[in-house]
Amino acid sequence: MMDISTILMDVKWNKKASADPGLVQNLVDSVTEELPEEYLALLLYSDGGDGKLGIEPGWFQLWAAAEVQVLNKSYEIDKYLPGFFGFGSNGAGELLAFEIEYGKPWKIARIPFISMSAMEAVMIANDFEEFIRTIGQDGVK
Repeated sequence: MMDISTILMDVKWNKKASADPGLVQNLVDSVTEELPEEYLALLLYSDGGDGKLGIEPGWFQLWAAAEVQVLNKSYEIDKYLPGFFGFGSNGAGELLAFEIEYGKPWKIARIPFISMSAMEAVMIANDFEEFIRTIGQDGVK
């Protein structure tokens, strides 16, 4: 598994305090999907946070571990976006989500909140590790 702290050590972004391991375990226990290890490691490193992203949409806001399930239910992801699991946003009208429908590794998508349609999903990373490696980068690829 990748070492999040080494990868993000010198990266400039709005890092938060580490998530309580119990909250991360509650998240793991509350979902039927097996969440990527890199995602869980990122929550344990920073429970939420935001910053530049070197891929579209150019900015990310990571949801805190305690908010992930609440926000997925609030946005009715299961109803409007079956096959996706939200973990954040771009702070400007787009959901950031795992595409869980086609198996692992889960691709990362951005989807407009207004349409909430899988047809509007744009894949931005092949997996969560690729996503993490773009945190703090200038210039969208």
